Amino acid sequence: MPSKRTLSFFLFSIFLIGCSGKTDTFGPRVLKADNASSGVVVFVPGYKGSELVSSSGKRLWLGPSQALAFSTPDLSLKDGDGIMAGDILSSVTAIPGILDVKVYSPWLKRLESEAGLTSYVFPYDWRKDNGSTSLLLETFLERVKKESGGKASVVVGHSNGGTLTLSVLNRRPDLVSKAVFVGAPFHSGIGFLEDLMLPQSTGLNGKIADPCVVSTFASVYTFFPREASFDTRDVLSDTNGKFMENRFFRAAFWKEHELGPFSKTASCSNLPEEKEFQNRLDRAKTFRDSLTTKTEKIRPSVLVVRAVNRPTLRVLYGEKTTEGWKWDFAKAKRTNGDGRVTAESALPPPGIEYELFESEAEHSKLLSDTKVQDRILEFSRSR
Repeated sequence: MPSKRTLSFFLFSIFLIGCSGKTDTFGPRVLKADNASSGVVVFVPGYKGSELVSSSGKRLWLGPSQALAFSTPDLSLKDGDGIMAGDILSSVTAIPGILDVKVYSPWLKRLESEAGLTSYVFPYDWRKDNGSTSLLLETFLERVKKESGGKASVVVGHSNGGTLTLSVLNRRPDLVSKAVFVGAPFHSGIGFLEDLMLPQSTGLNGKIADPCVVSTFASVYTFFPREASFDTRDVLSDTNGKFMENRFFRAAFWKEHELGPFSKTASCSNLPEEKEFQNRLDRAKTFRDSLTTKTEKIRPSVLVVRAVNRPTLRVLYGEKTTEGWKWDFAKAKRTNGDGRVTAESALPPPGIEYELFESEAEHSKLLSDTKVQDRILEFSRSR
């Protein structure tokens, strides 16, 4: 059993390593070039799947010091905050064997090991408006196509990366030869109410991604359903079983029903002005609208990967009391999914034909599943 002094020194050493950690790689890049390449794959990670760094290159999300709560930078989205995307978040090792999380490293290593395949990665600032990020992805895919002699890419999008990919595909199908959607929340849902209303822990850090920080992110509101669309319906109910209409893109609805940053459980002191909040929702809805398929366009082949074996939040029950709205996550209805995205939400919008592959892995580990990796690479090489 290590002494307290030894343990303290060990943790302090990790702290120093974490605090001095800088990122030399910024933004989209080539992961592996192959001169004999017969194919090109672009990987687009999900929400929280890219490093965030300061203007000086210091890693803010996510290193050992943040995971151990020695450092809690303010990640709230603000104009001119100087925060930008670093590299893909491959792994986070705070305490070897105890706090040691492989994020995308198994998938990235597999891509790097594939002969005859050139691979690119598209890290991005996942706090920002998805509409703006999808335009950056479009520009990057144009660059990749040019560098590949006019050959369009196979694009693999995990979670939010899948919705970004579909948005681009709907505008520019010429940039995508095939699309792979892994656990993408196409039909939306209410899973992110947990992020916006309940305490969240990242490793040992309960503040870096708390509800009040997350509520400033423009991207998270794109995960909620619209009123009239292919989106998931019947997601909020009173205790008598009466469902409420989806009004998630109306600022007054959030405030009236004490949802997200307006909830008592979030306890946010700096609440957004209604006009500012509505602007955030308008941009989110514009992005969600971009996921609607235009069937007259020629579309590439599509592979969908999902899981159906884990309870996933589907319906949240609330009660209006004299003290305001109370929402009961403990008694919420859960359905089949990957723990984050329901099985129904992971299927593409109407008008898209697809092949389906099901994994037993949970949402964040879908791309670590070797069977999923095999199927994606088989699909990408098929004619």
